[in-house]
Amino acid sequence: MKSKITWSSFLLVGLVLLLLASVVACGPAPTATPTPTPTPPSALAWSEAKYHIGERTTVLGPVVDTRWASGSKGKPTFLNIGKRYPDPERFTVVIWIQNRSKFPDPPEDYYLGKTIYVTGLITEYKGIPQIEVTDPTQIQEQ
Repeated sequence: MKSKITWSSFLLVGLVLLLLASVVACGPAPTATPTPTPTPPSALAWSEAKYHIGERTTVLGPVVDTRWASGSKGKPTFLNIGKRYPDPERFTVVIWIQNRSKFPDPPEDYYLGKTIYVTGLITEYKGIPQIEVTDPTQIQEQ
């Protein structure tokens, strides 16, 4: 009878160790963490865009003022970044009427108050740096 108790004890200890090892190996359940939107490594601050006229790049900044000039030639939508119109230090995103329908919501409403990345060729109009957007994929929210 003594040998049965010893054998049973070894079996019990072995099962406990096996159970403990499986619990330790599993560890706590992983928690899902949201993946932040990556910052484009070459993004310029909106205030630096004026020094990069003629370059194709990405500009980052807050949309502080918007306007759809539906009565103007070409019916442009303006997203003013950093400073409000008519401040000459602003950066402007221009969306012409032929590209406006590509956006699911009116751009002047959707982007107002958001910080965005806009990618394209930086040009200048009357001393104001701008990017003309032809497709919504050129704009990403931060």
